[in-house]
Amino acid sequence: MVAILILDKTHVEVKESNPHPPRFALEHASSAFLKSTLNYFPLSCVPWEETAKLPISRQYIFAVHPHGIHCFPLGLLSTVGSDFDKKFPGLVGSKLTGLAATVMFKLPVVRELFLCMGYIDASRPVASKCLEVGRSIFVCTGGEEESMFTSTGKDIVVLKKRKGFVRLALSYGADIVPVYGVGNTDLYTTYNFIFLGFRHWLQKTCGIALPIFHGRFGTPLPYKKAVQVLIGKPIRTPKPSVIGERPDPALVDEYHSKYIEALRQLHSKNVKHRVLEIL
Repeated sequence: MVAILILDKTHVEVKESNPHPPRFALEHASSAFLKSTLNYFPLSCVPWEETAKLPISRQYIFAVHPHGIHCFPLGLLSTVGSDFDKKFPGLVGSKLTGLAATVMFKLPVVRELFLCMGYIDASRPVASKCLEVGRSIFVCTGGEEESMFTSTGKDIVVLKKRKGFVRLALSYGADIVPVYGVGNTDLYTTYNFIFLGFRHWLQKTCGIALPIFHGRFGTPLPYKKAVQVLIGKPIRTPKPSVIGERPDPALVDEYHSKYIEALRQLHSKNVKHRVLEIL
């Protein structure tokens, strides 16, 4: 097990980045956990319009919000037969790859879960390799920092300084698709006031997020509430003169601003009882 965690490089191989049937005990356990999660509470996909389409001939970067304690909306994008797969066929299982933090591939069982769903490492070189071969990607842009701001009844995303996904999209001419999981922050009771300063320092310094929370019956089991996953209209980006080159910072700022406005509009159109707070 130790040798696998240290030496195995499956998480940086693009060729392995499709969901696949479980092959051994840990993957069977991980797959069963994923299926039970998706069946536990309804995850529905709500496109920007009834006739919405995502042609598989184009490349996309799906930016998913909010992280919450766990980013459950990611399950729709990584599961064959999900509501997203039914409404936008041809992407899941063949053209779409998830990105996850390196640390996720160092944790037994968690590693198998992510590999079984076809995830790869979220580092720029690996993500670039994925786009170079014509695949699309999805990622929770707020990461562990965003999870620290999870608060029941509030919609908070960490985005103002998160420009890596925009830079990547501009490098390869990929469309940027805003995705928002309404209700994902209501699946647990959180206690953000406890040791808040220390926990934020730990996250900033060591990259370790320690949200304090509980779900049903005081356990890590989430409350059984519906989550609506909003899919926004893709933002077209210009084709770069050289595929893979780093875009001009001014262009990155321009499309980052466009993305923030698109996310605000997607949220305000579908969520009437809350205001989206962007940090």
